[in-house]
Amino acid sequence: MNSGTAIAREEPAGAFRQIMAWLHTWGGLLAGWLLFAIFFTGSLGVFDDAITRWMKPEAPAVELRDWDRASLVRMGQSYLEETVPRSHFWSIGLPTKDIPVIRLFYEDEQEQFQSERLNPATGEPMPNDAERETEGGHHFVHMHYEFHAGTAGVWLVGVFTMAMLVALVSGVIIHKRIFKDFFSFRPGKGQRSWLDAHNAVSVLSLPFLFMIAYTGLATFYSLYMPAAIEVHYPEEGSFFAELLDQPRHRPETDVDAAVVPLDGLLLRAEAEMGRAASFVVVEHPGDSSAAARVFGVFDEAEARGKLLPGTSGRVEFDAVNGELWDVQVPGEIRGGAATATQAVMRTLHFAGFGGYTVRWLYFLLGMAGAAMMATGAILVMVKRRQKSLREFGIHTPRVYRLVEVLNVGSIAGLALSCIAMLWLNRLIPIGIEDRAAWEIRGFFLVWALTLLHAALRPAGRAWVEQLLVCAALCLTLPVLNALTTGSHVLVYWAQGDGPRLGVELTVIVFGLLCGLGAYGLLRRQRQARPLLNAARPPLLQRGAESEARG
Repeated sequence: MNSGTAIAREEPAGAFRQIMAWLHTWGGLLAGWLLFAIFFTGSLGVFDDAITRWMKPEAPAVELRDWDRASLVRMGQSYLEETVPRSHFWSIGLPTKDIPVIRLFYEDEQEQFQSERLNPATGEPMPNDAERETEGGHHFVHMHYEFHAGTAGVWLVGVFTMAMLVALVSGVIIHKRIFKDFFSFRPGKGQRSWLDAHNAVSVLSLPFLFMIAYTGLATFYSLYMPAAIEVHYPEEGSFFAELLDQPRHRPETDVDAAVVPLDGLLLRAEAEMGRAASFVVVEHPGDSSAAARVFGVFDEAEARGKLLPGTSGRVEFDAVNGELWDVQVPGEIRGGAATATQAVMRTLHFAGFGGYTVRWLYFLLGMAGAAMMATGAILVMVKRRQKSLREFGIHTPRVYRLVEVLNVGSIAGLALSCIAMLWLNRLIPIGIEDRAAWEIRGFFLVWALTLLHAALRPAGRAWVEQLLVCAALCLTLPVLNALTTGSHVLVYWAQGDGPRLGVELTVIVFGLLCGLGAYGLLRRQRQARPLLNAARPPLLQRGAESEARG
């Protein structure tokens, strides 16, 4: 083989790798800002119940005991019939250990979602100041999969998840020594250190990232691939009714008809399922098409260790005459192998099979994924601070500046807004209207302010300042909690309240990490300043002067 032939064969591979490198750099950067938010909030969402418990510090307003569930359902139905006799749906949630009240959900006459809580002893609505209204940890779950933007948000997350799969594949292709580099970390080497960190967290979390991205897309398969359903079925409900061998959805008839007593349906359903009920849902109450579904209590211990645990039980009735339509006993699996496979993927994605051990593993690997996005985005600019590649001609400095601003705001700014959410939970008065919505608005307002701050400050100063504020908010959160509720780490420890204790300790650790990050950045900036003053590259002149002033 002559040298010319060898070069000719190497050129396509080199060109392909260059294309993959460009795709990995700019595709990863553009997607990385939102993917960081998806992974960071998703990691927090693994402990959504624990965060919700911390965000609801008030003691239960009623005593938890073995209530007569039929009488509780009767109370709920009585309230709903008086408040919204006709609605798209009613939902009655029975008391649990964490929420010892009757929870009602329904659509009002303006088709707006509403909720109410009833005292199980009296059936009367609970006063607004009895417990703070909050989205709790579910806020982070909603951020993870739809950014509080409904179906459009789910699509946005799906598109960026696909972009992440492209970035992962292209990253494996361009890094020839990726597994060898996994064992190499050279601190204090500038760009080399950032690349080592990026490689290390990438390889460490690579199998998890592929799994979590693929299972996330599979969870919403009917939304992302609706064509076959829309062609063959009048609506999505008919598809699932056939797939799961369940009664079909009945359209409204506009003929008035009263709902039978739901307490009787509850008792019949519990007898059929062989376990207690947790929820009763009525579709189209007040209409002759009304249907009632009773759901069994989810048994976490029963599901532990199973990737395919089956349902918790479900019984469906005609809500007008009480006719029994369908019984799905606990553990039963319907829909064939394809549905079972999708259910396994859903269990894998939601960490629903291994208790706290698996949840902590998901939390750490999810944070490693977020770190991969962050180090990748930072690496792009570390490389270009040393030498501009002039990819955008005369606009290159402006594009670089925009990337710096978005890096700071989407990474440090998001972390800051997450901890600010916990502060808002303690500072917003209890009992005000739409309190939960105000917490979420506050979260987005703080995030927007961090972007504005990043745009107004030199990049180096913005990183340090936002990390310092984040550290301060984290480390003083226990003090705020003690001042506003009287509870703190020692109280939780003494009470054996593991979820609240875990939240507060994790916040303290996170604050220490932010403080260390800010200190490290500040020290490096002080060390680099004399060097920059001695030999300042033309491209960085303006930025370096700005850094020095900051």
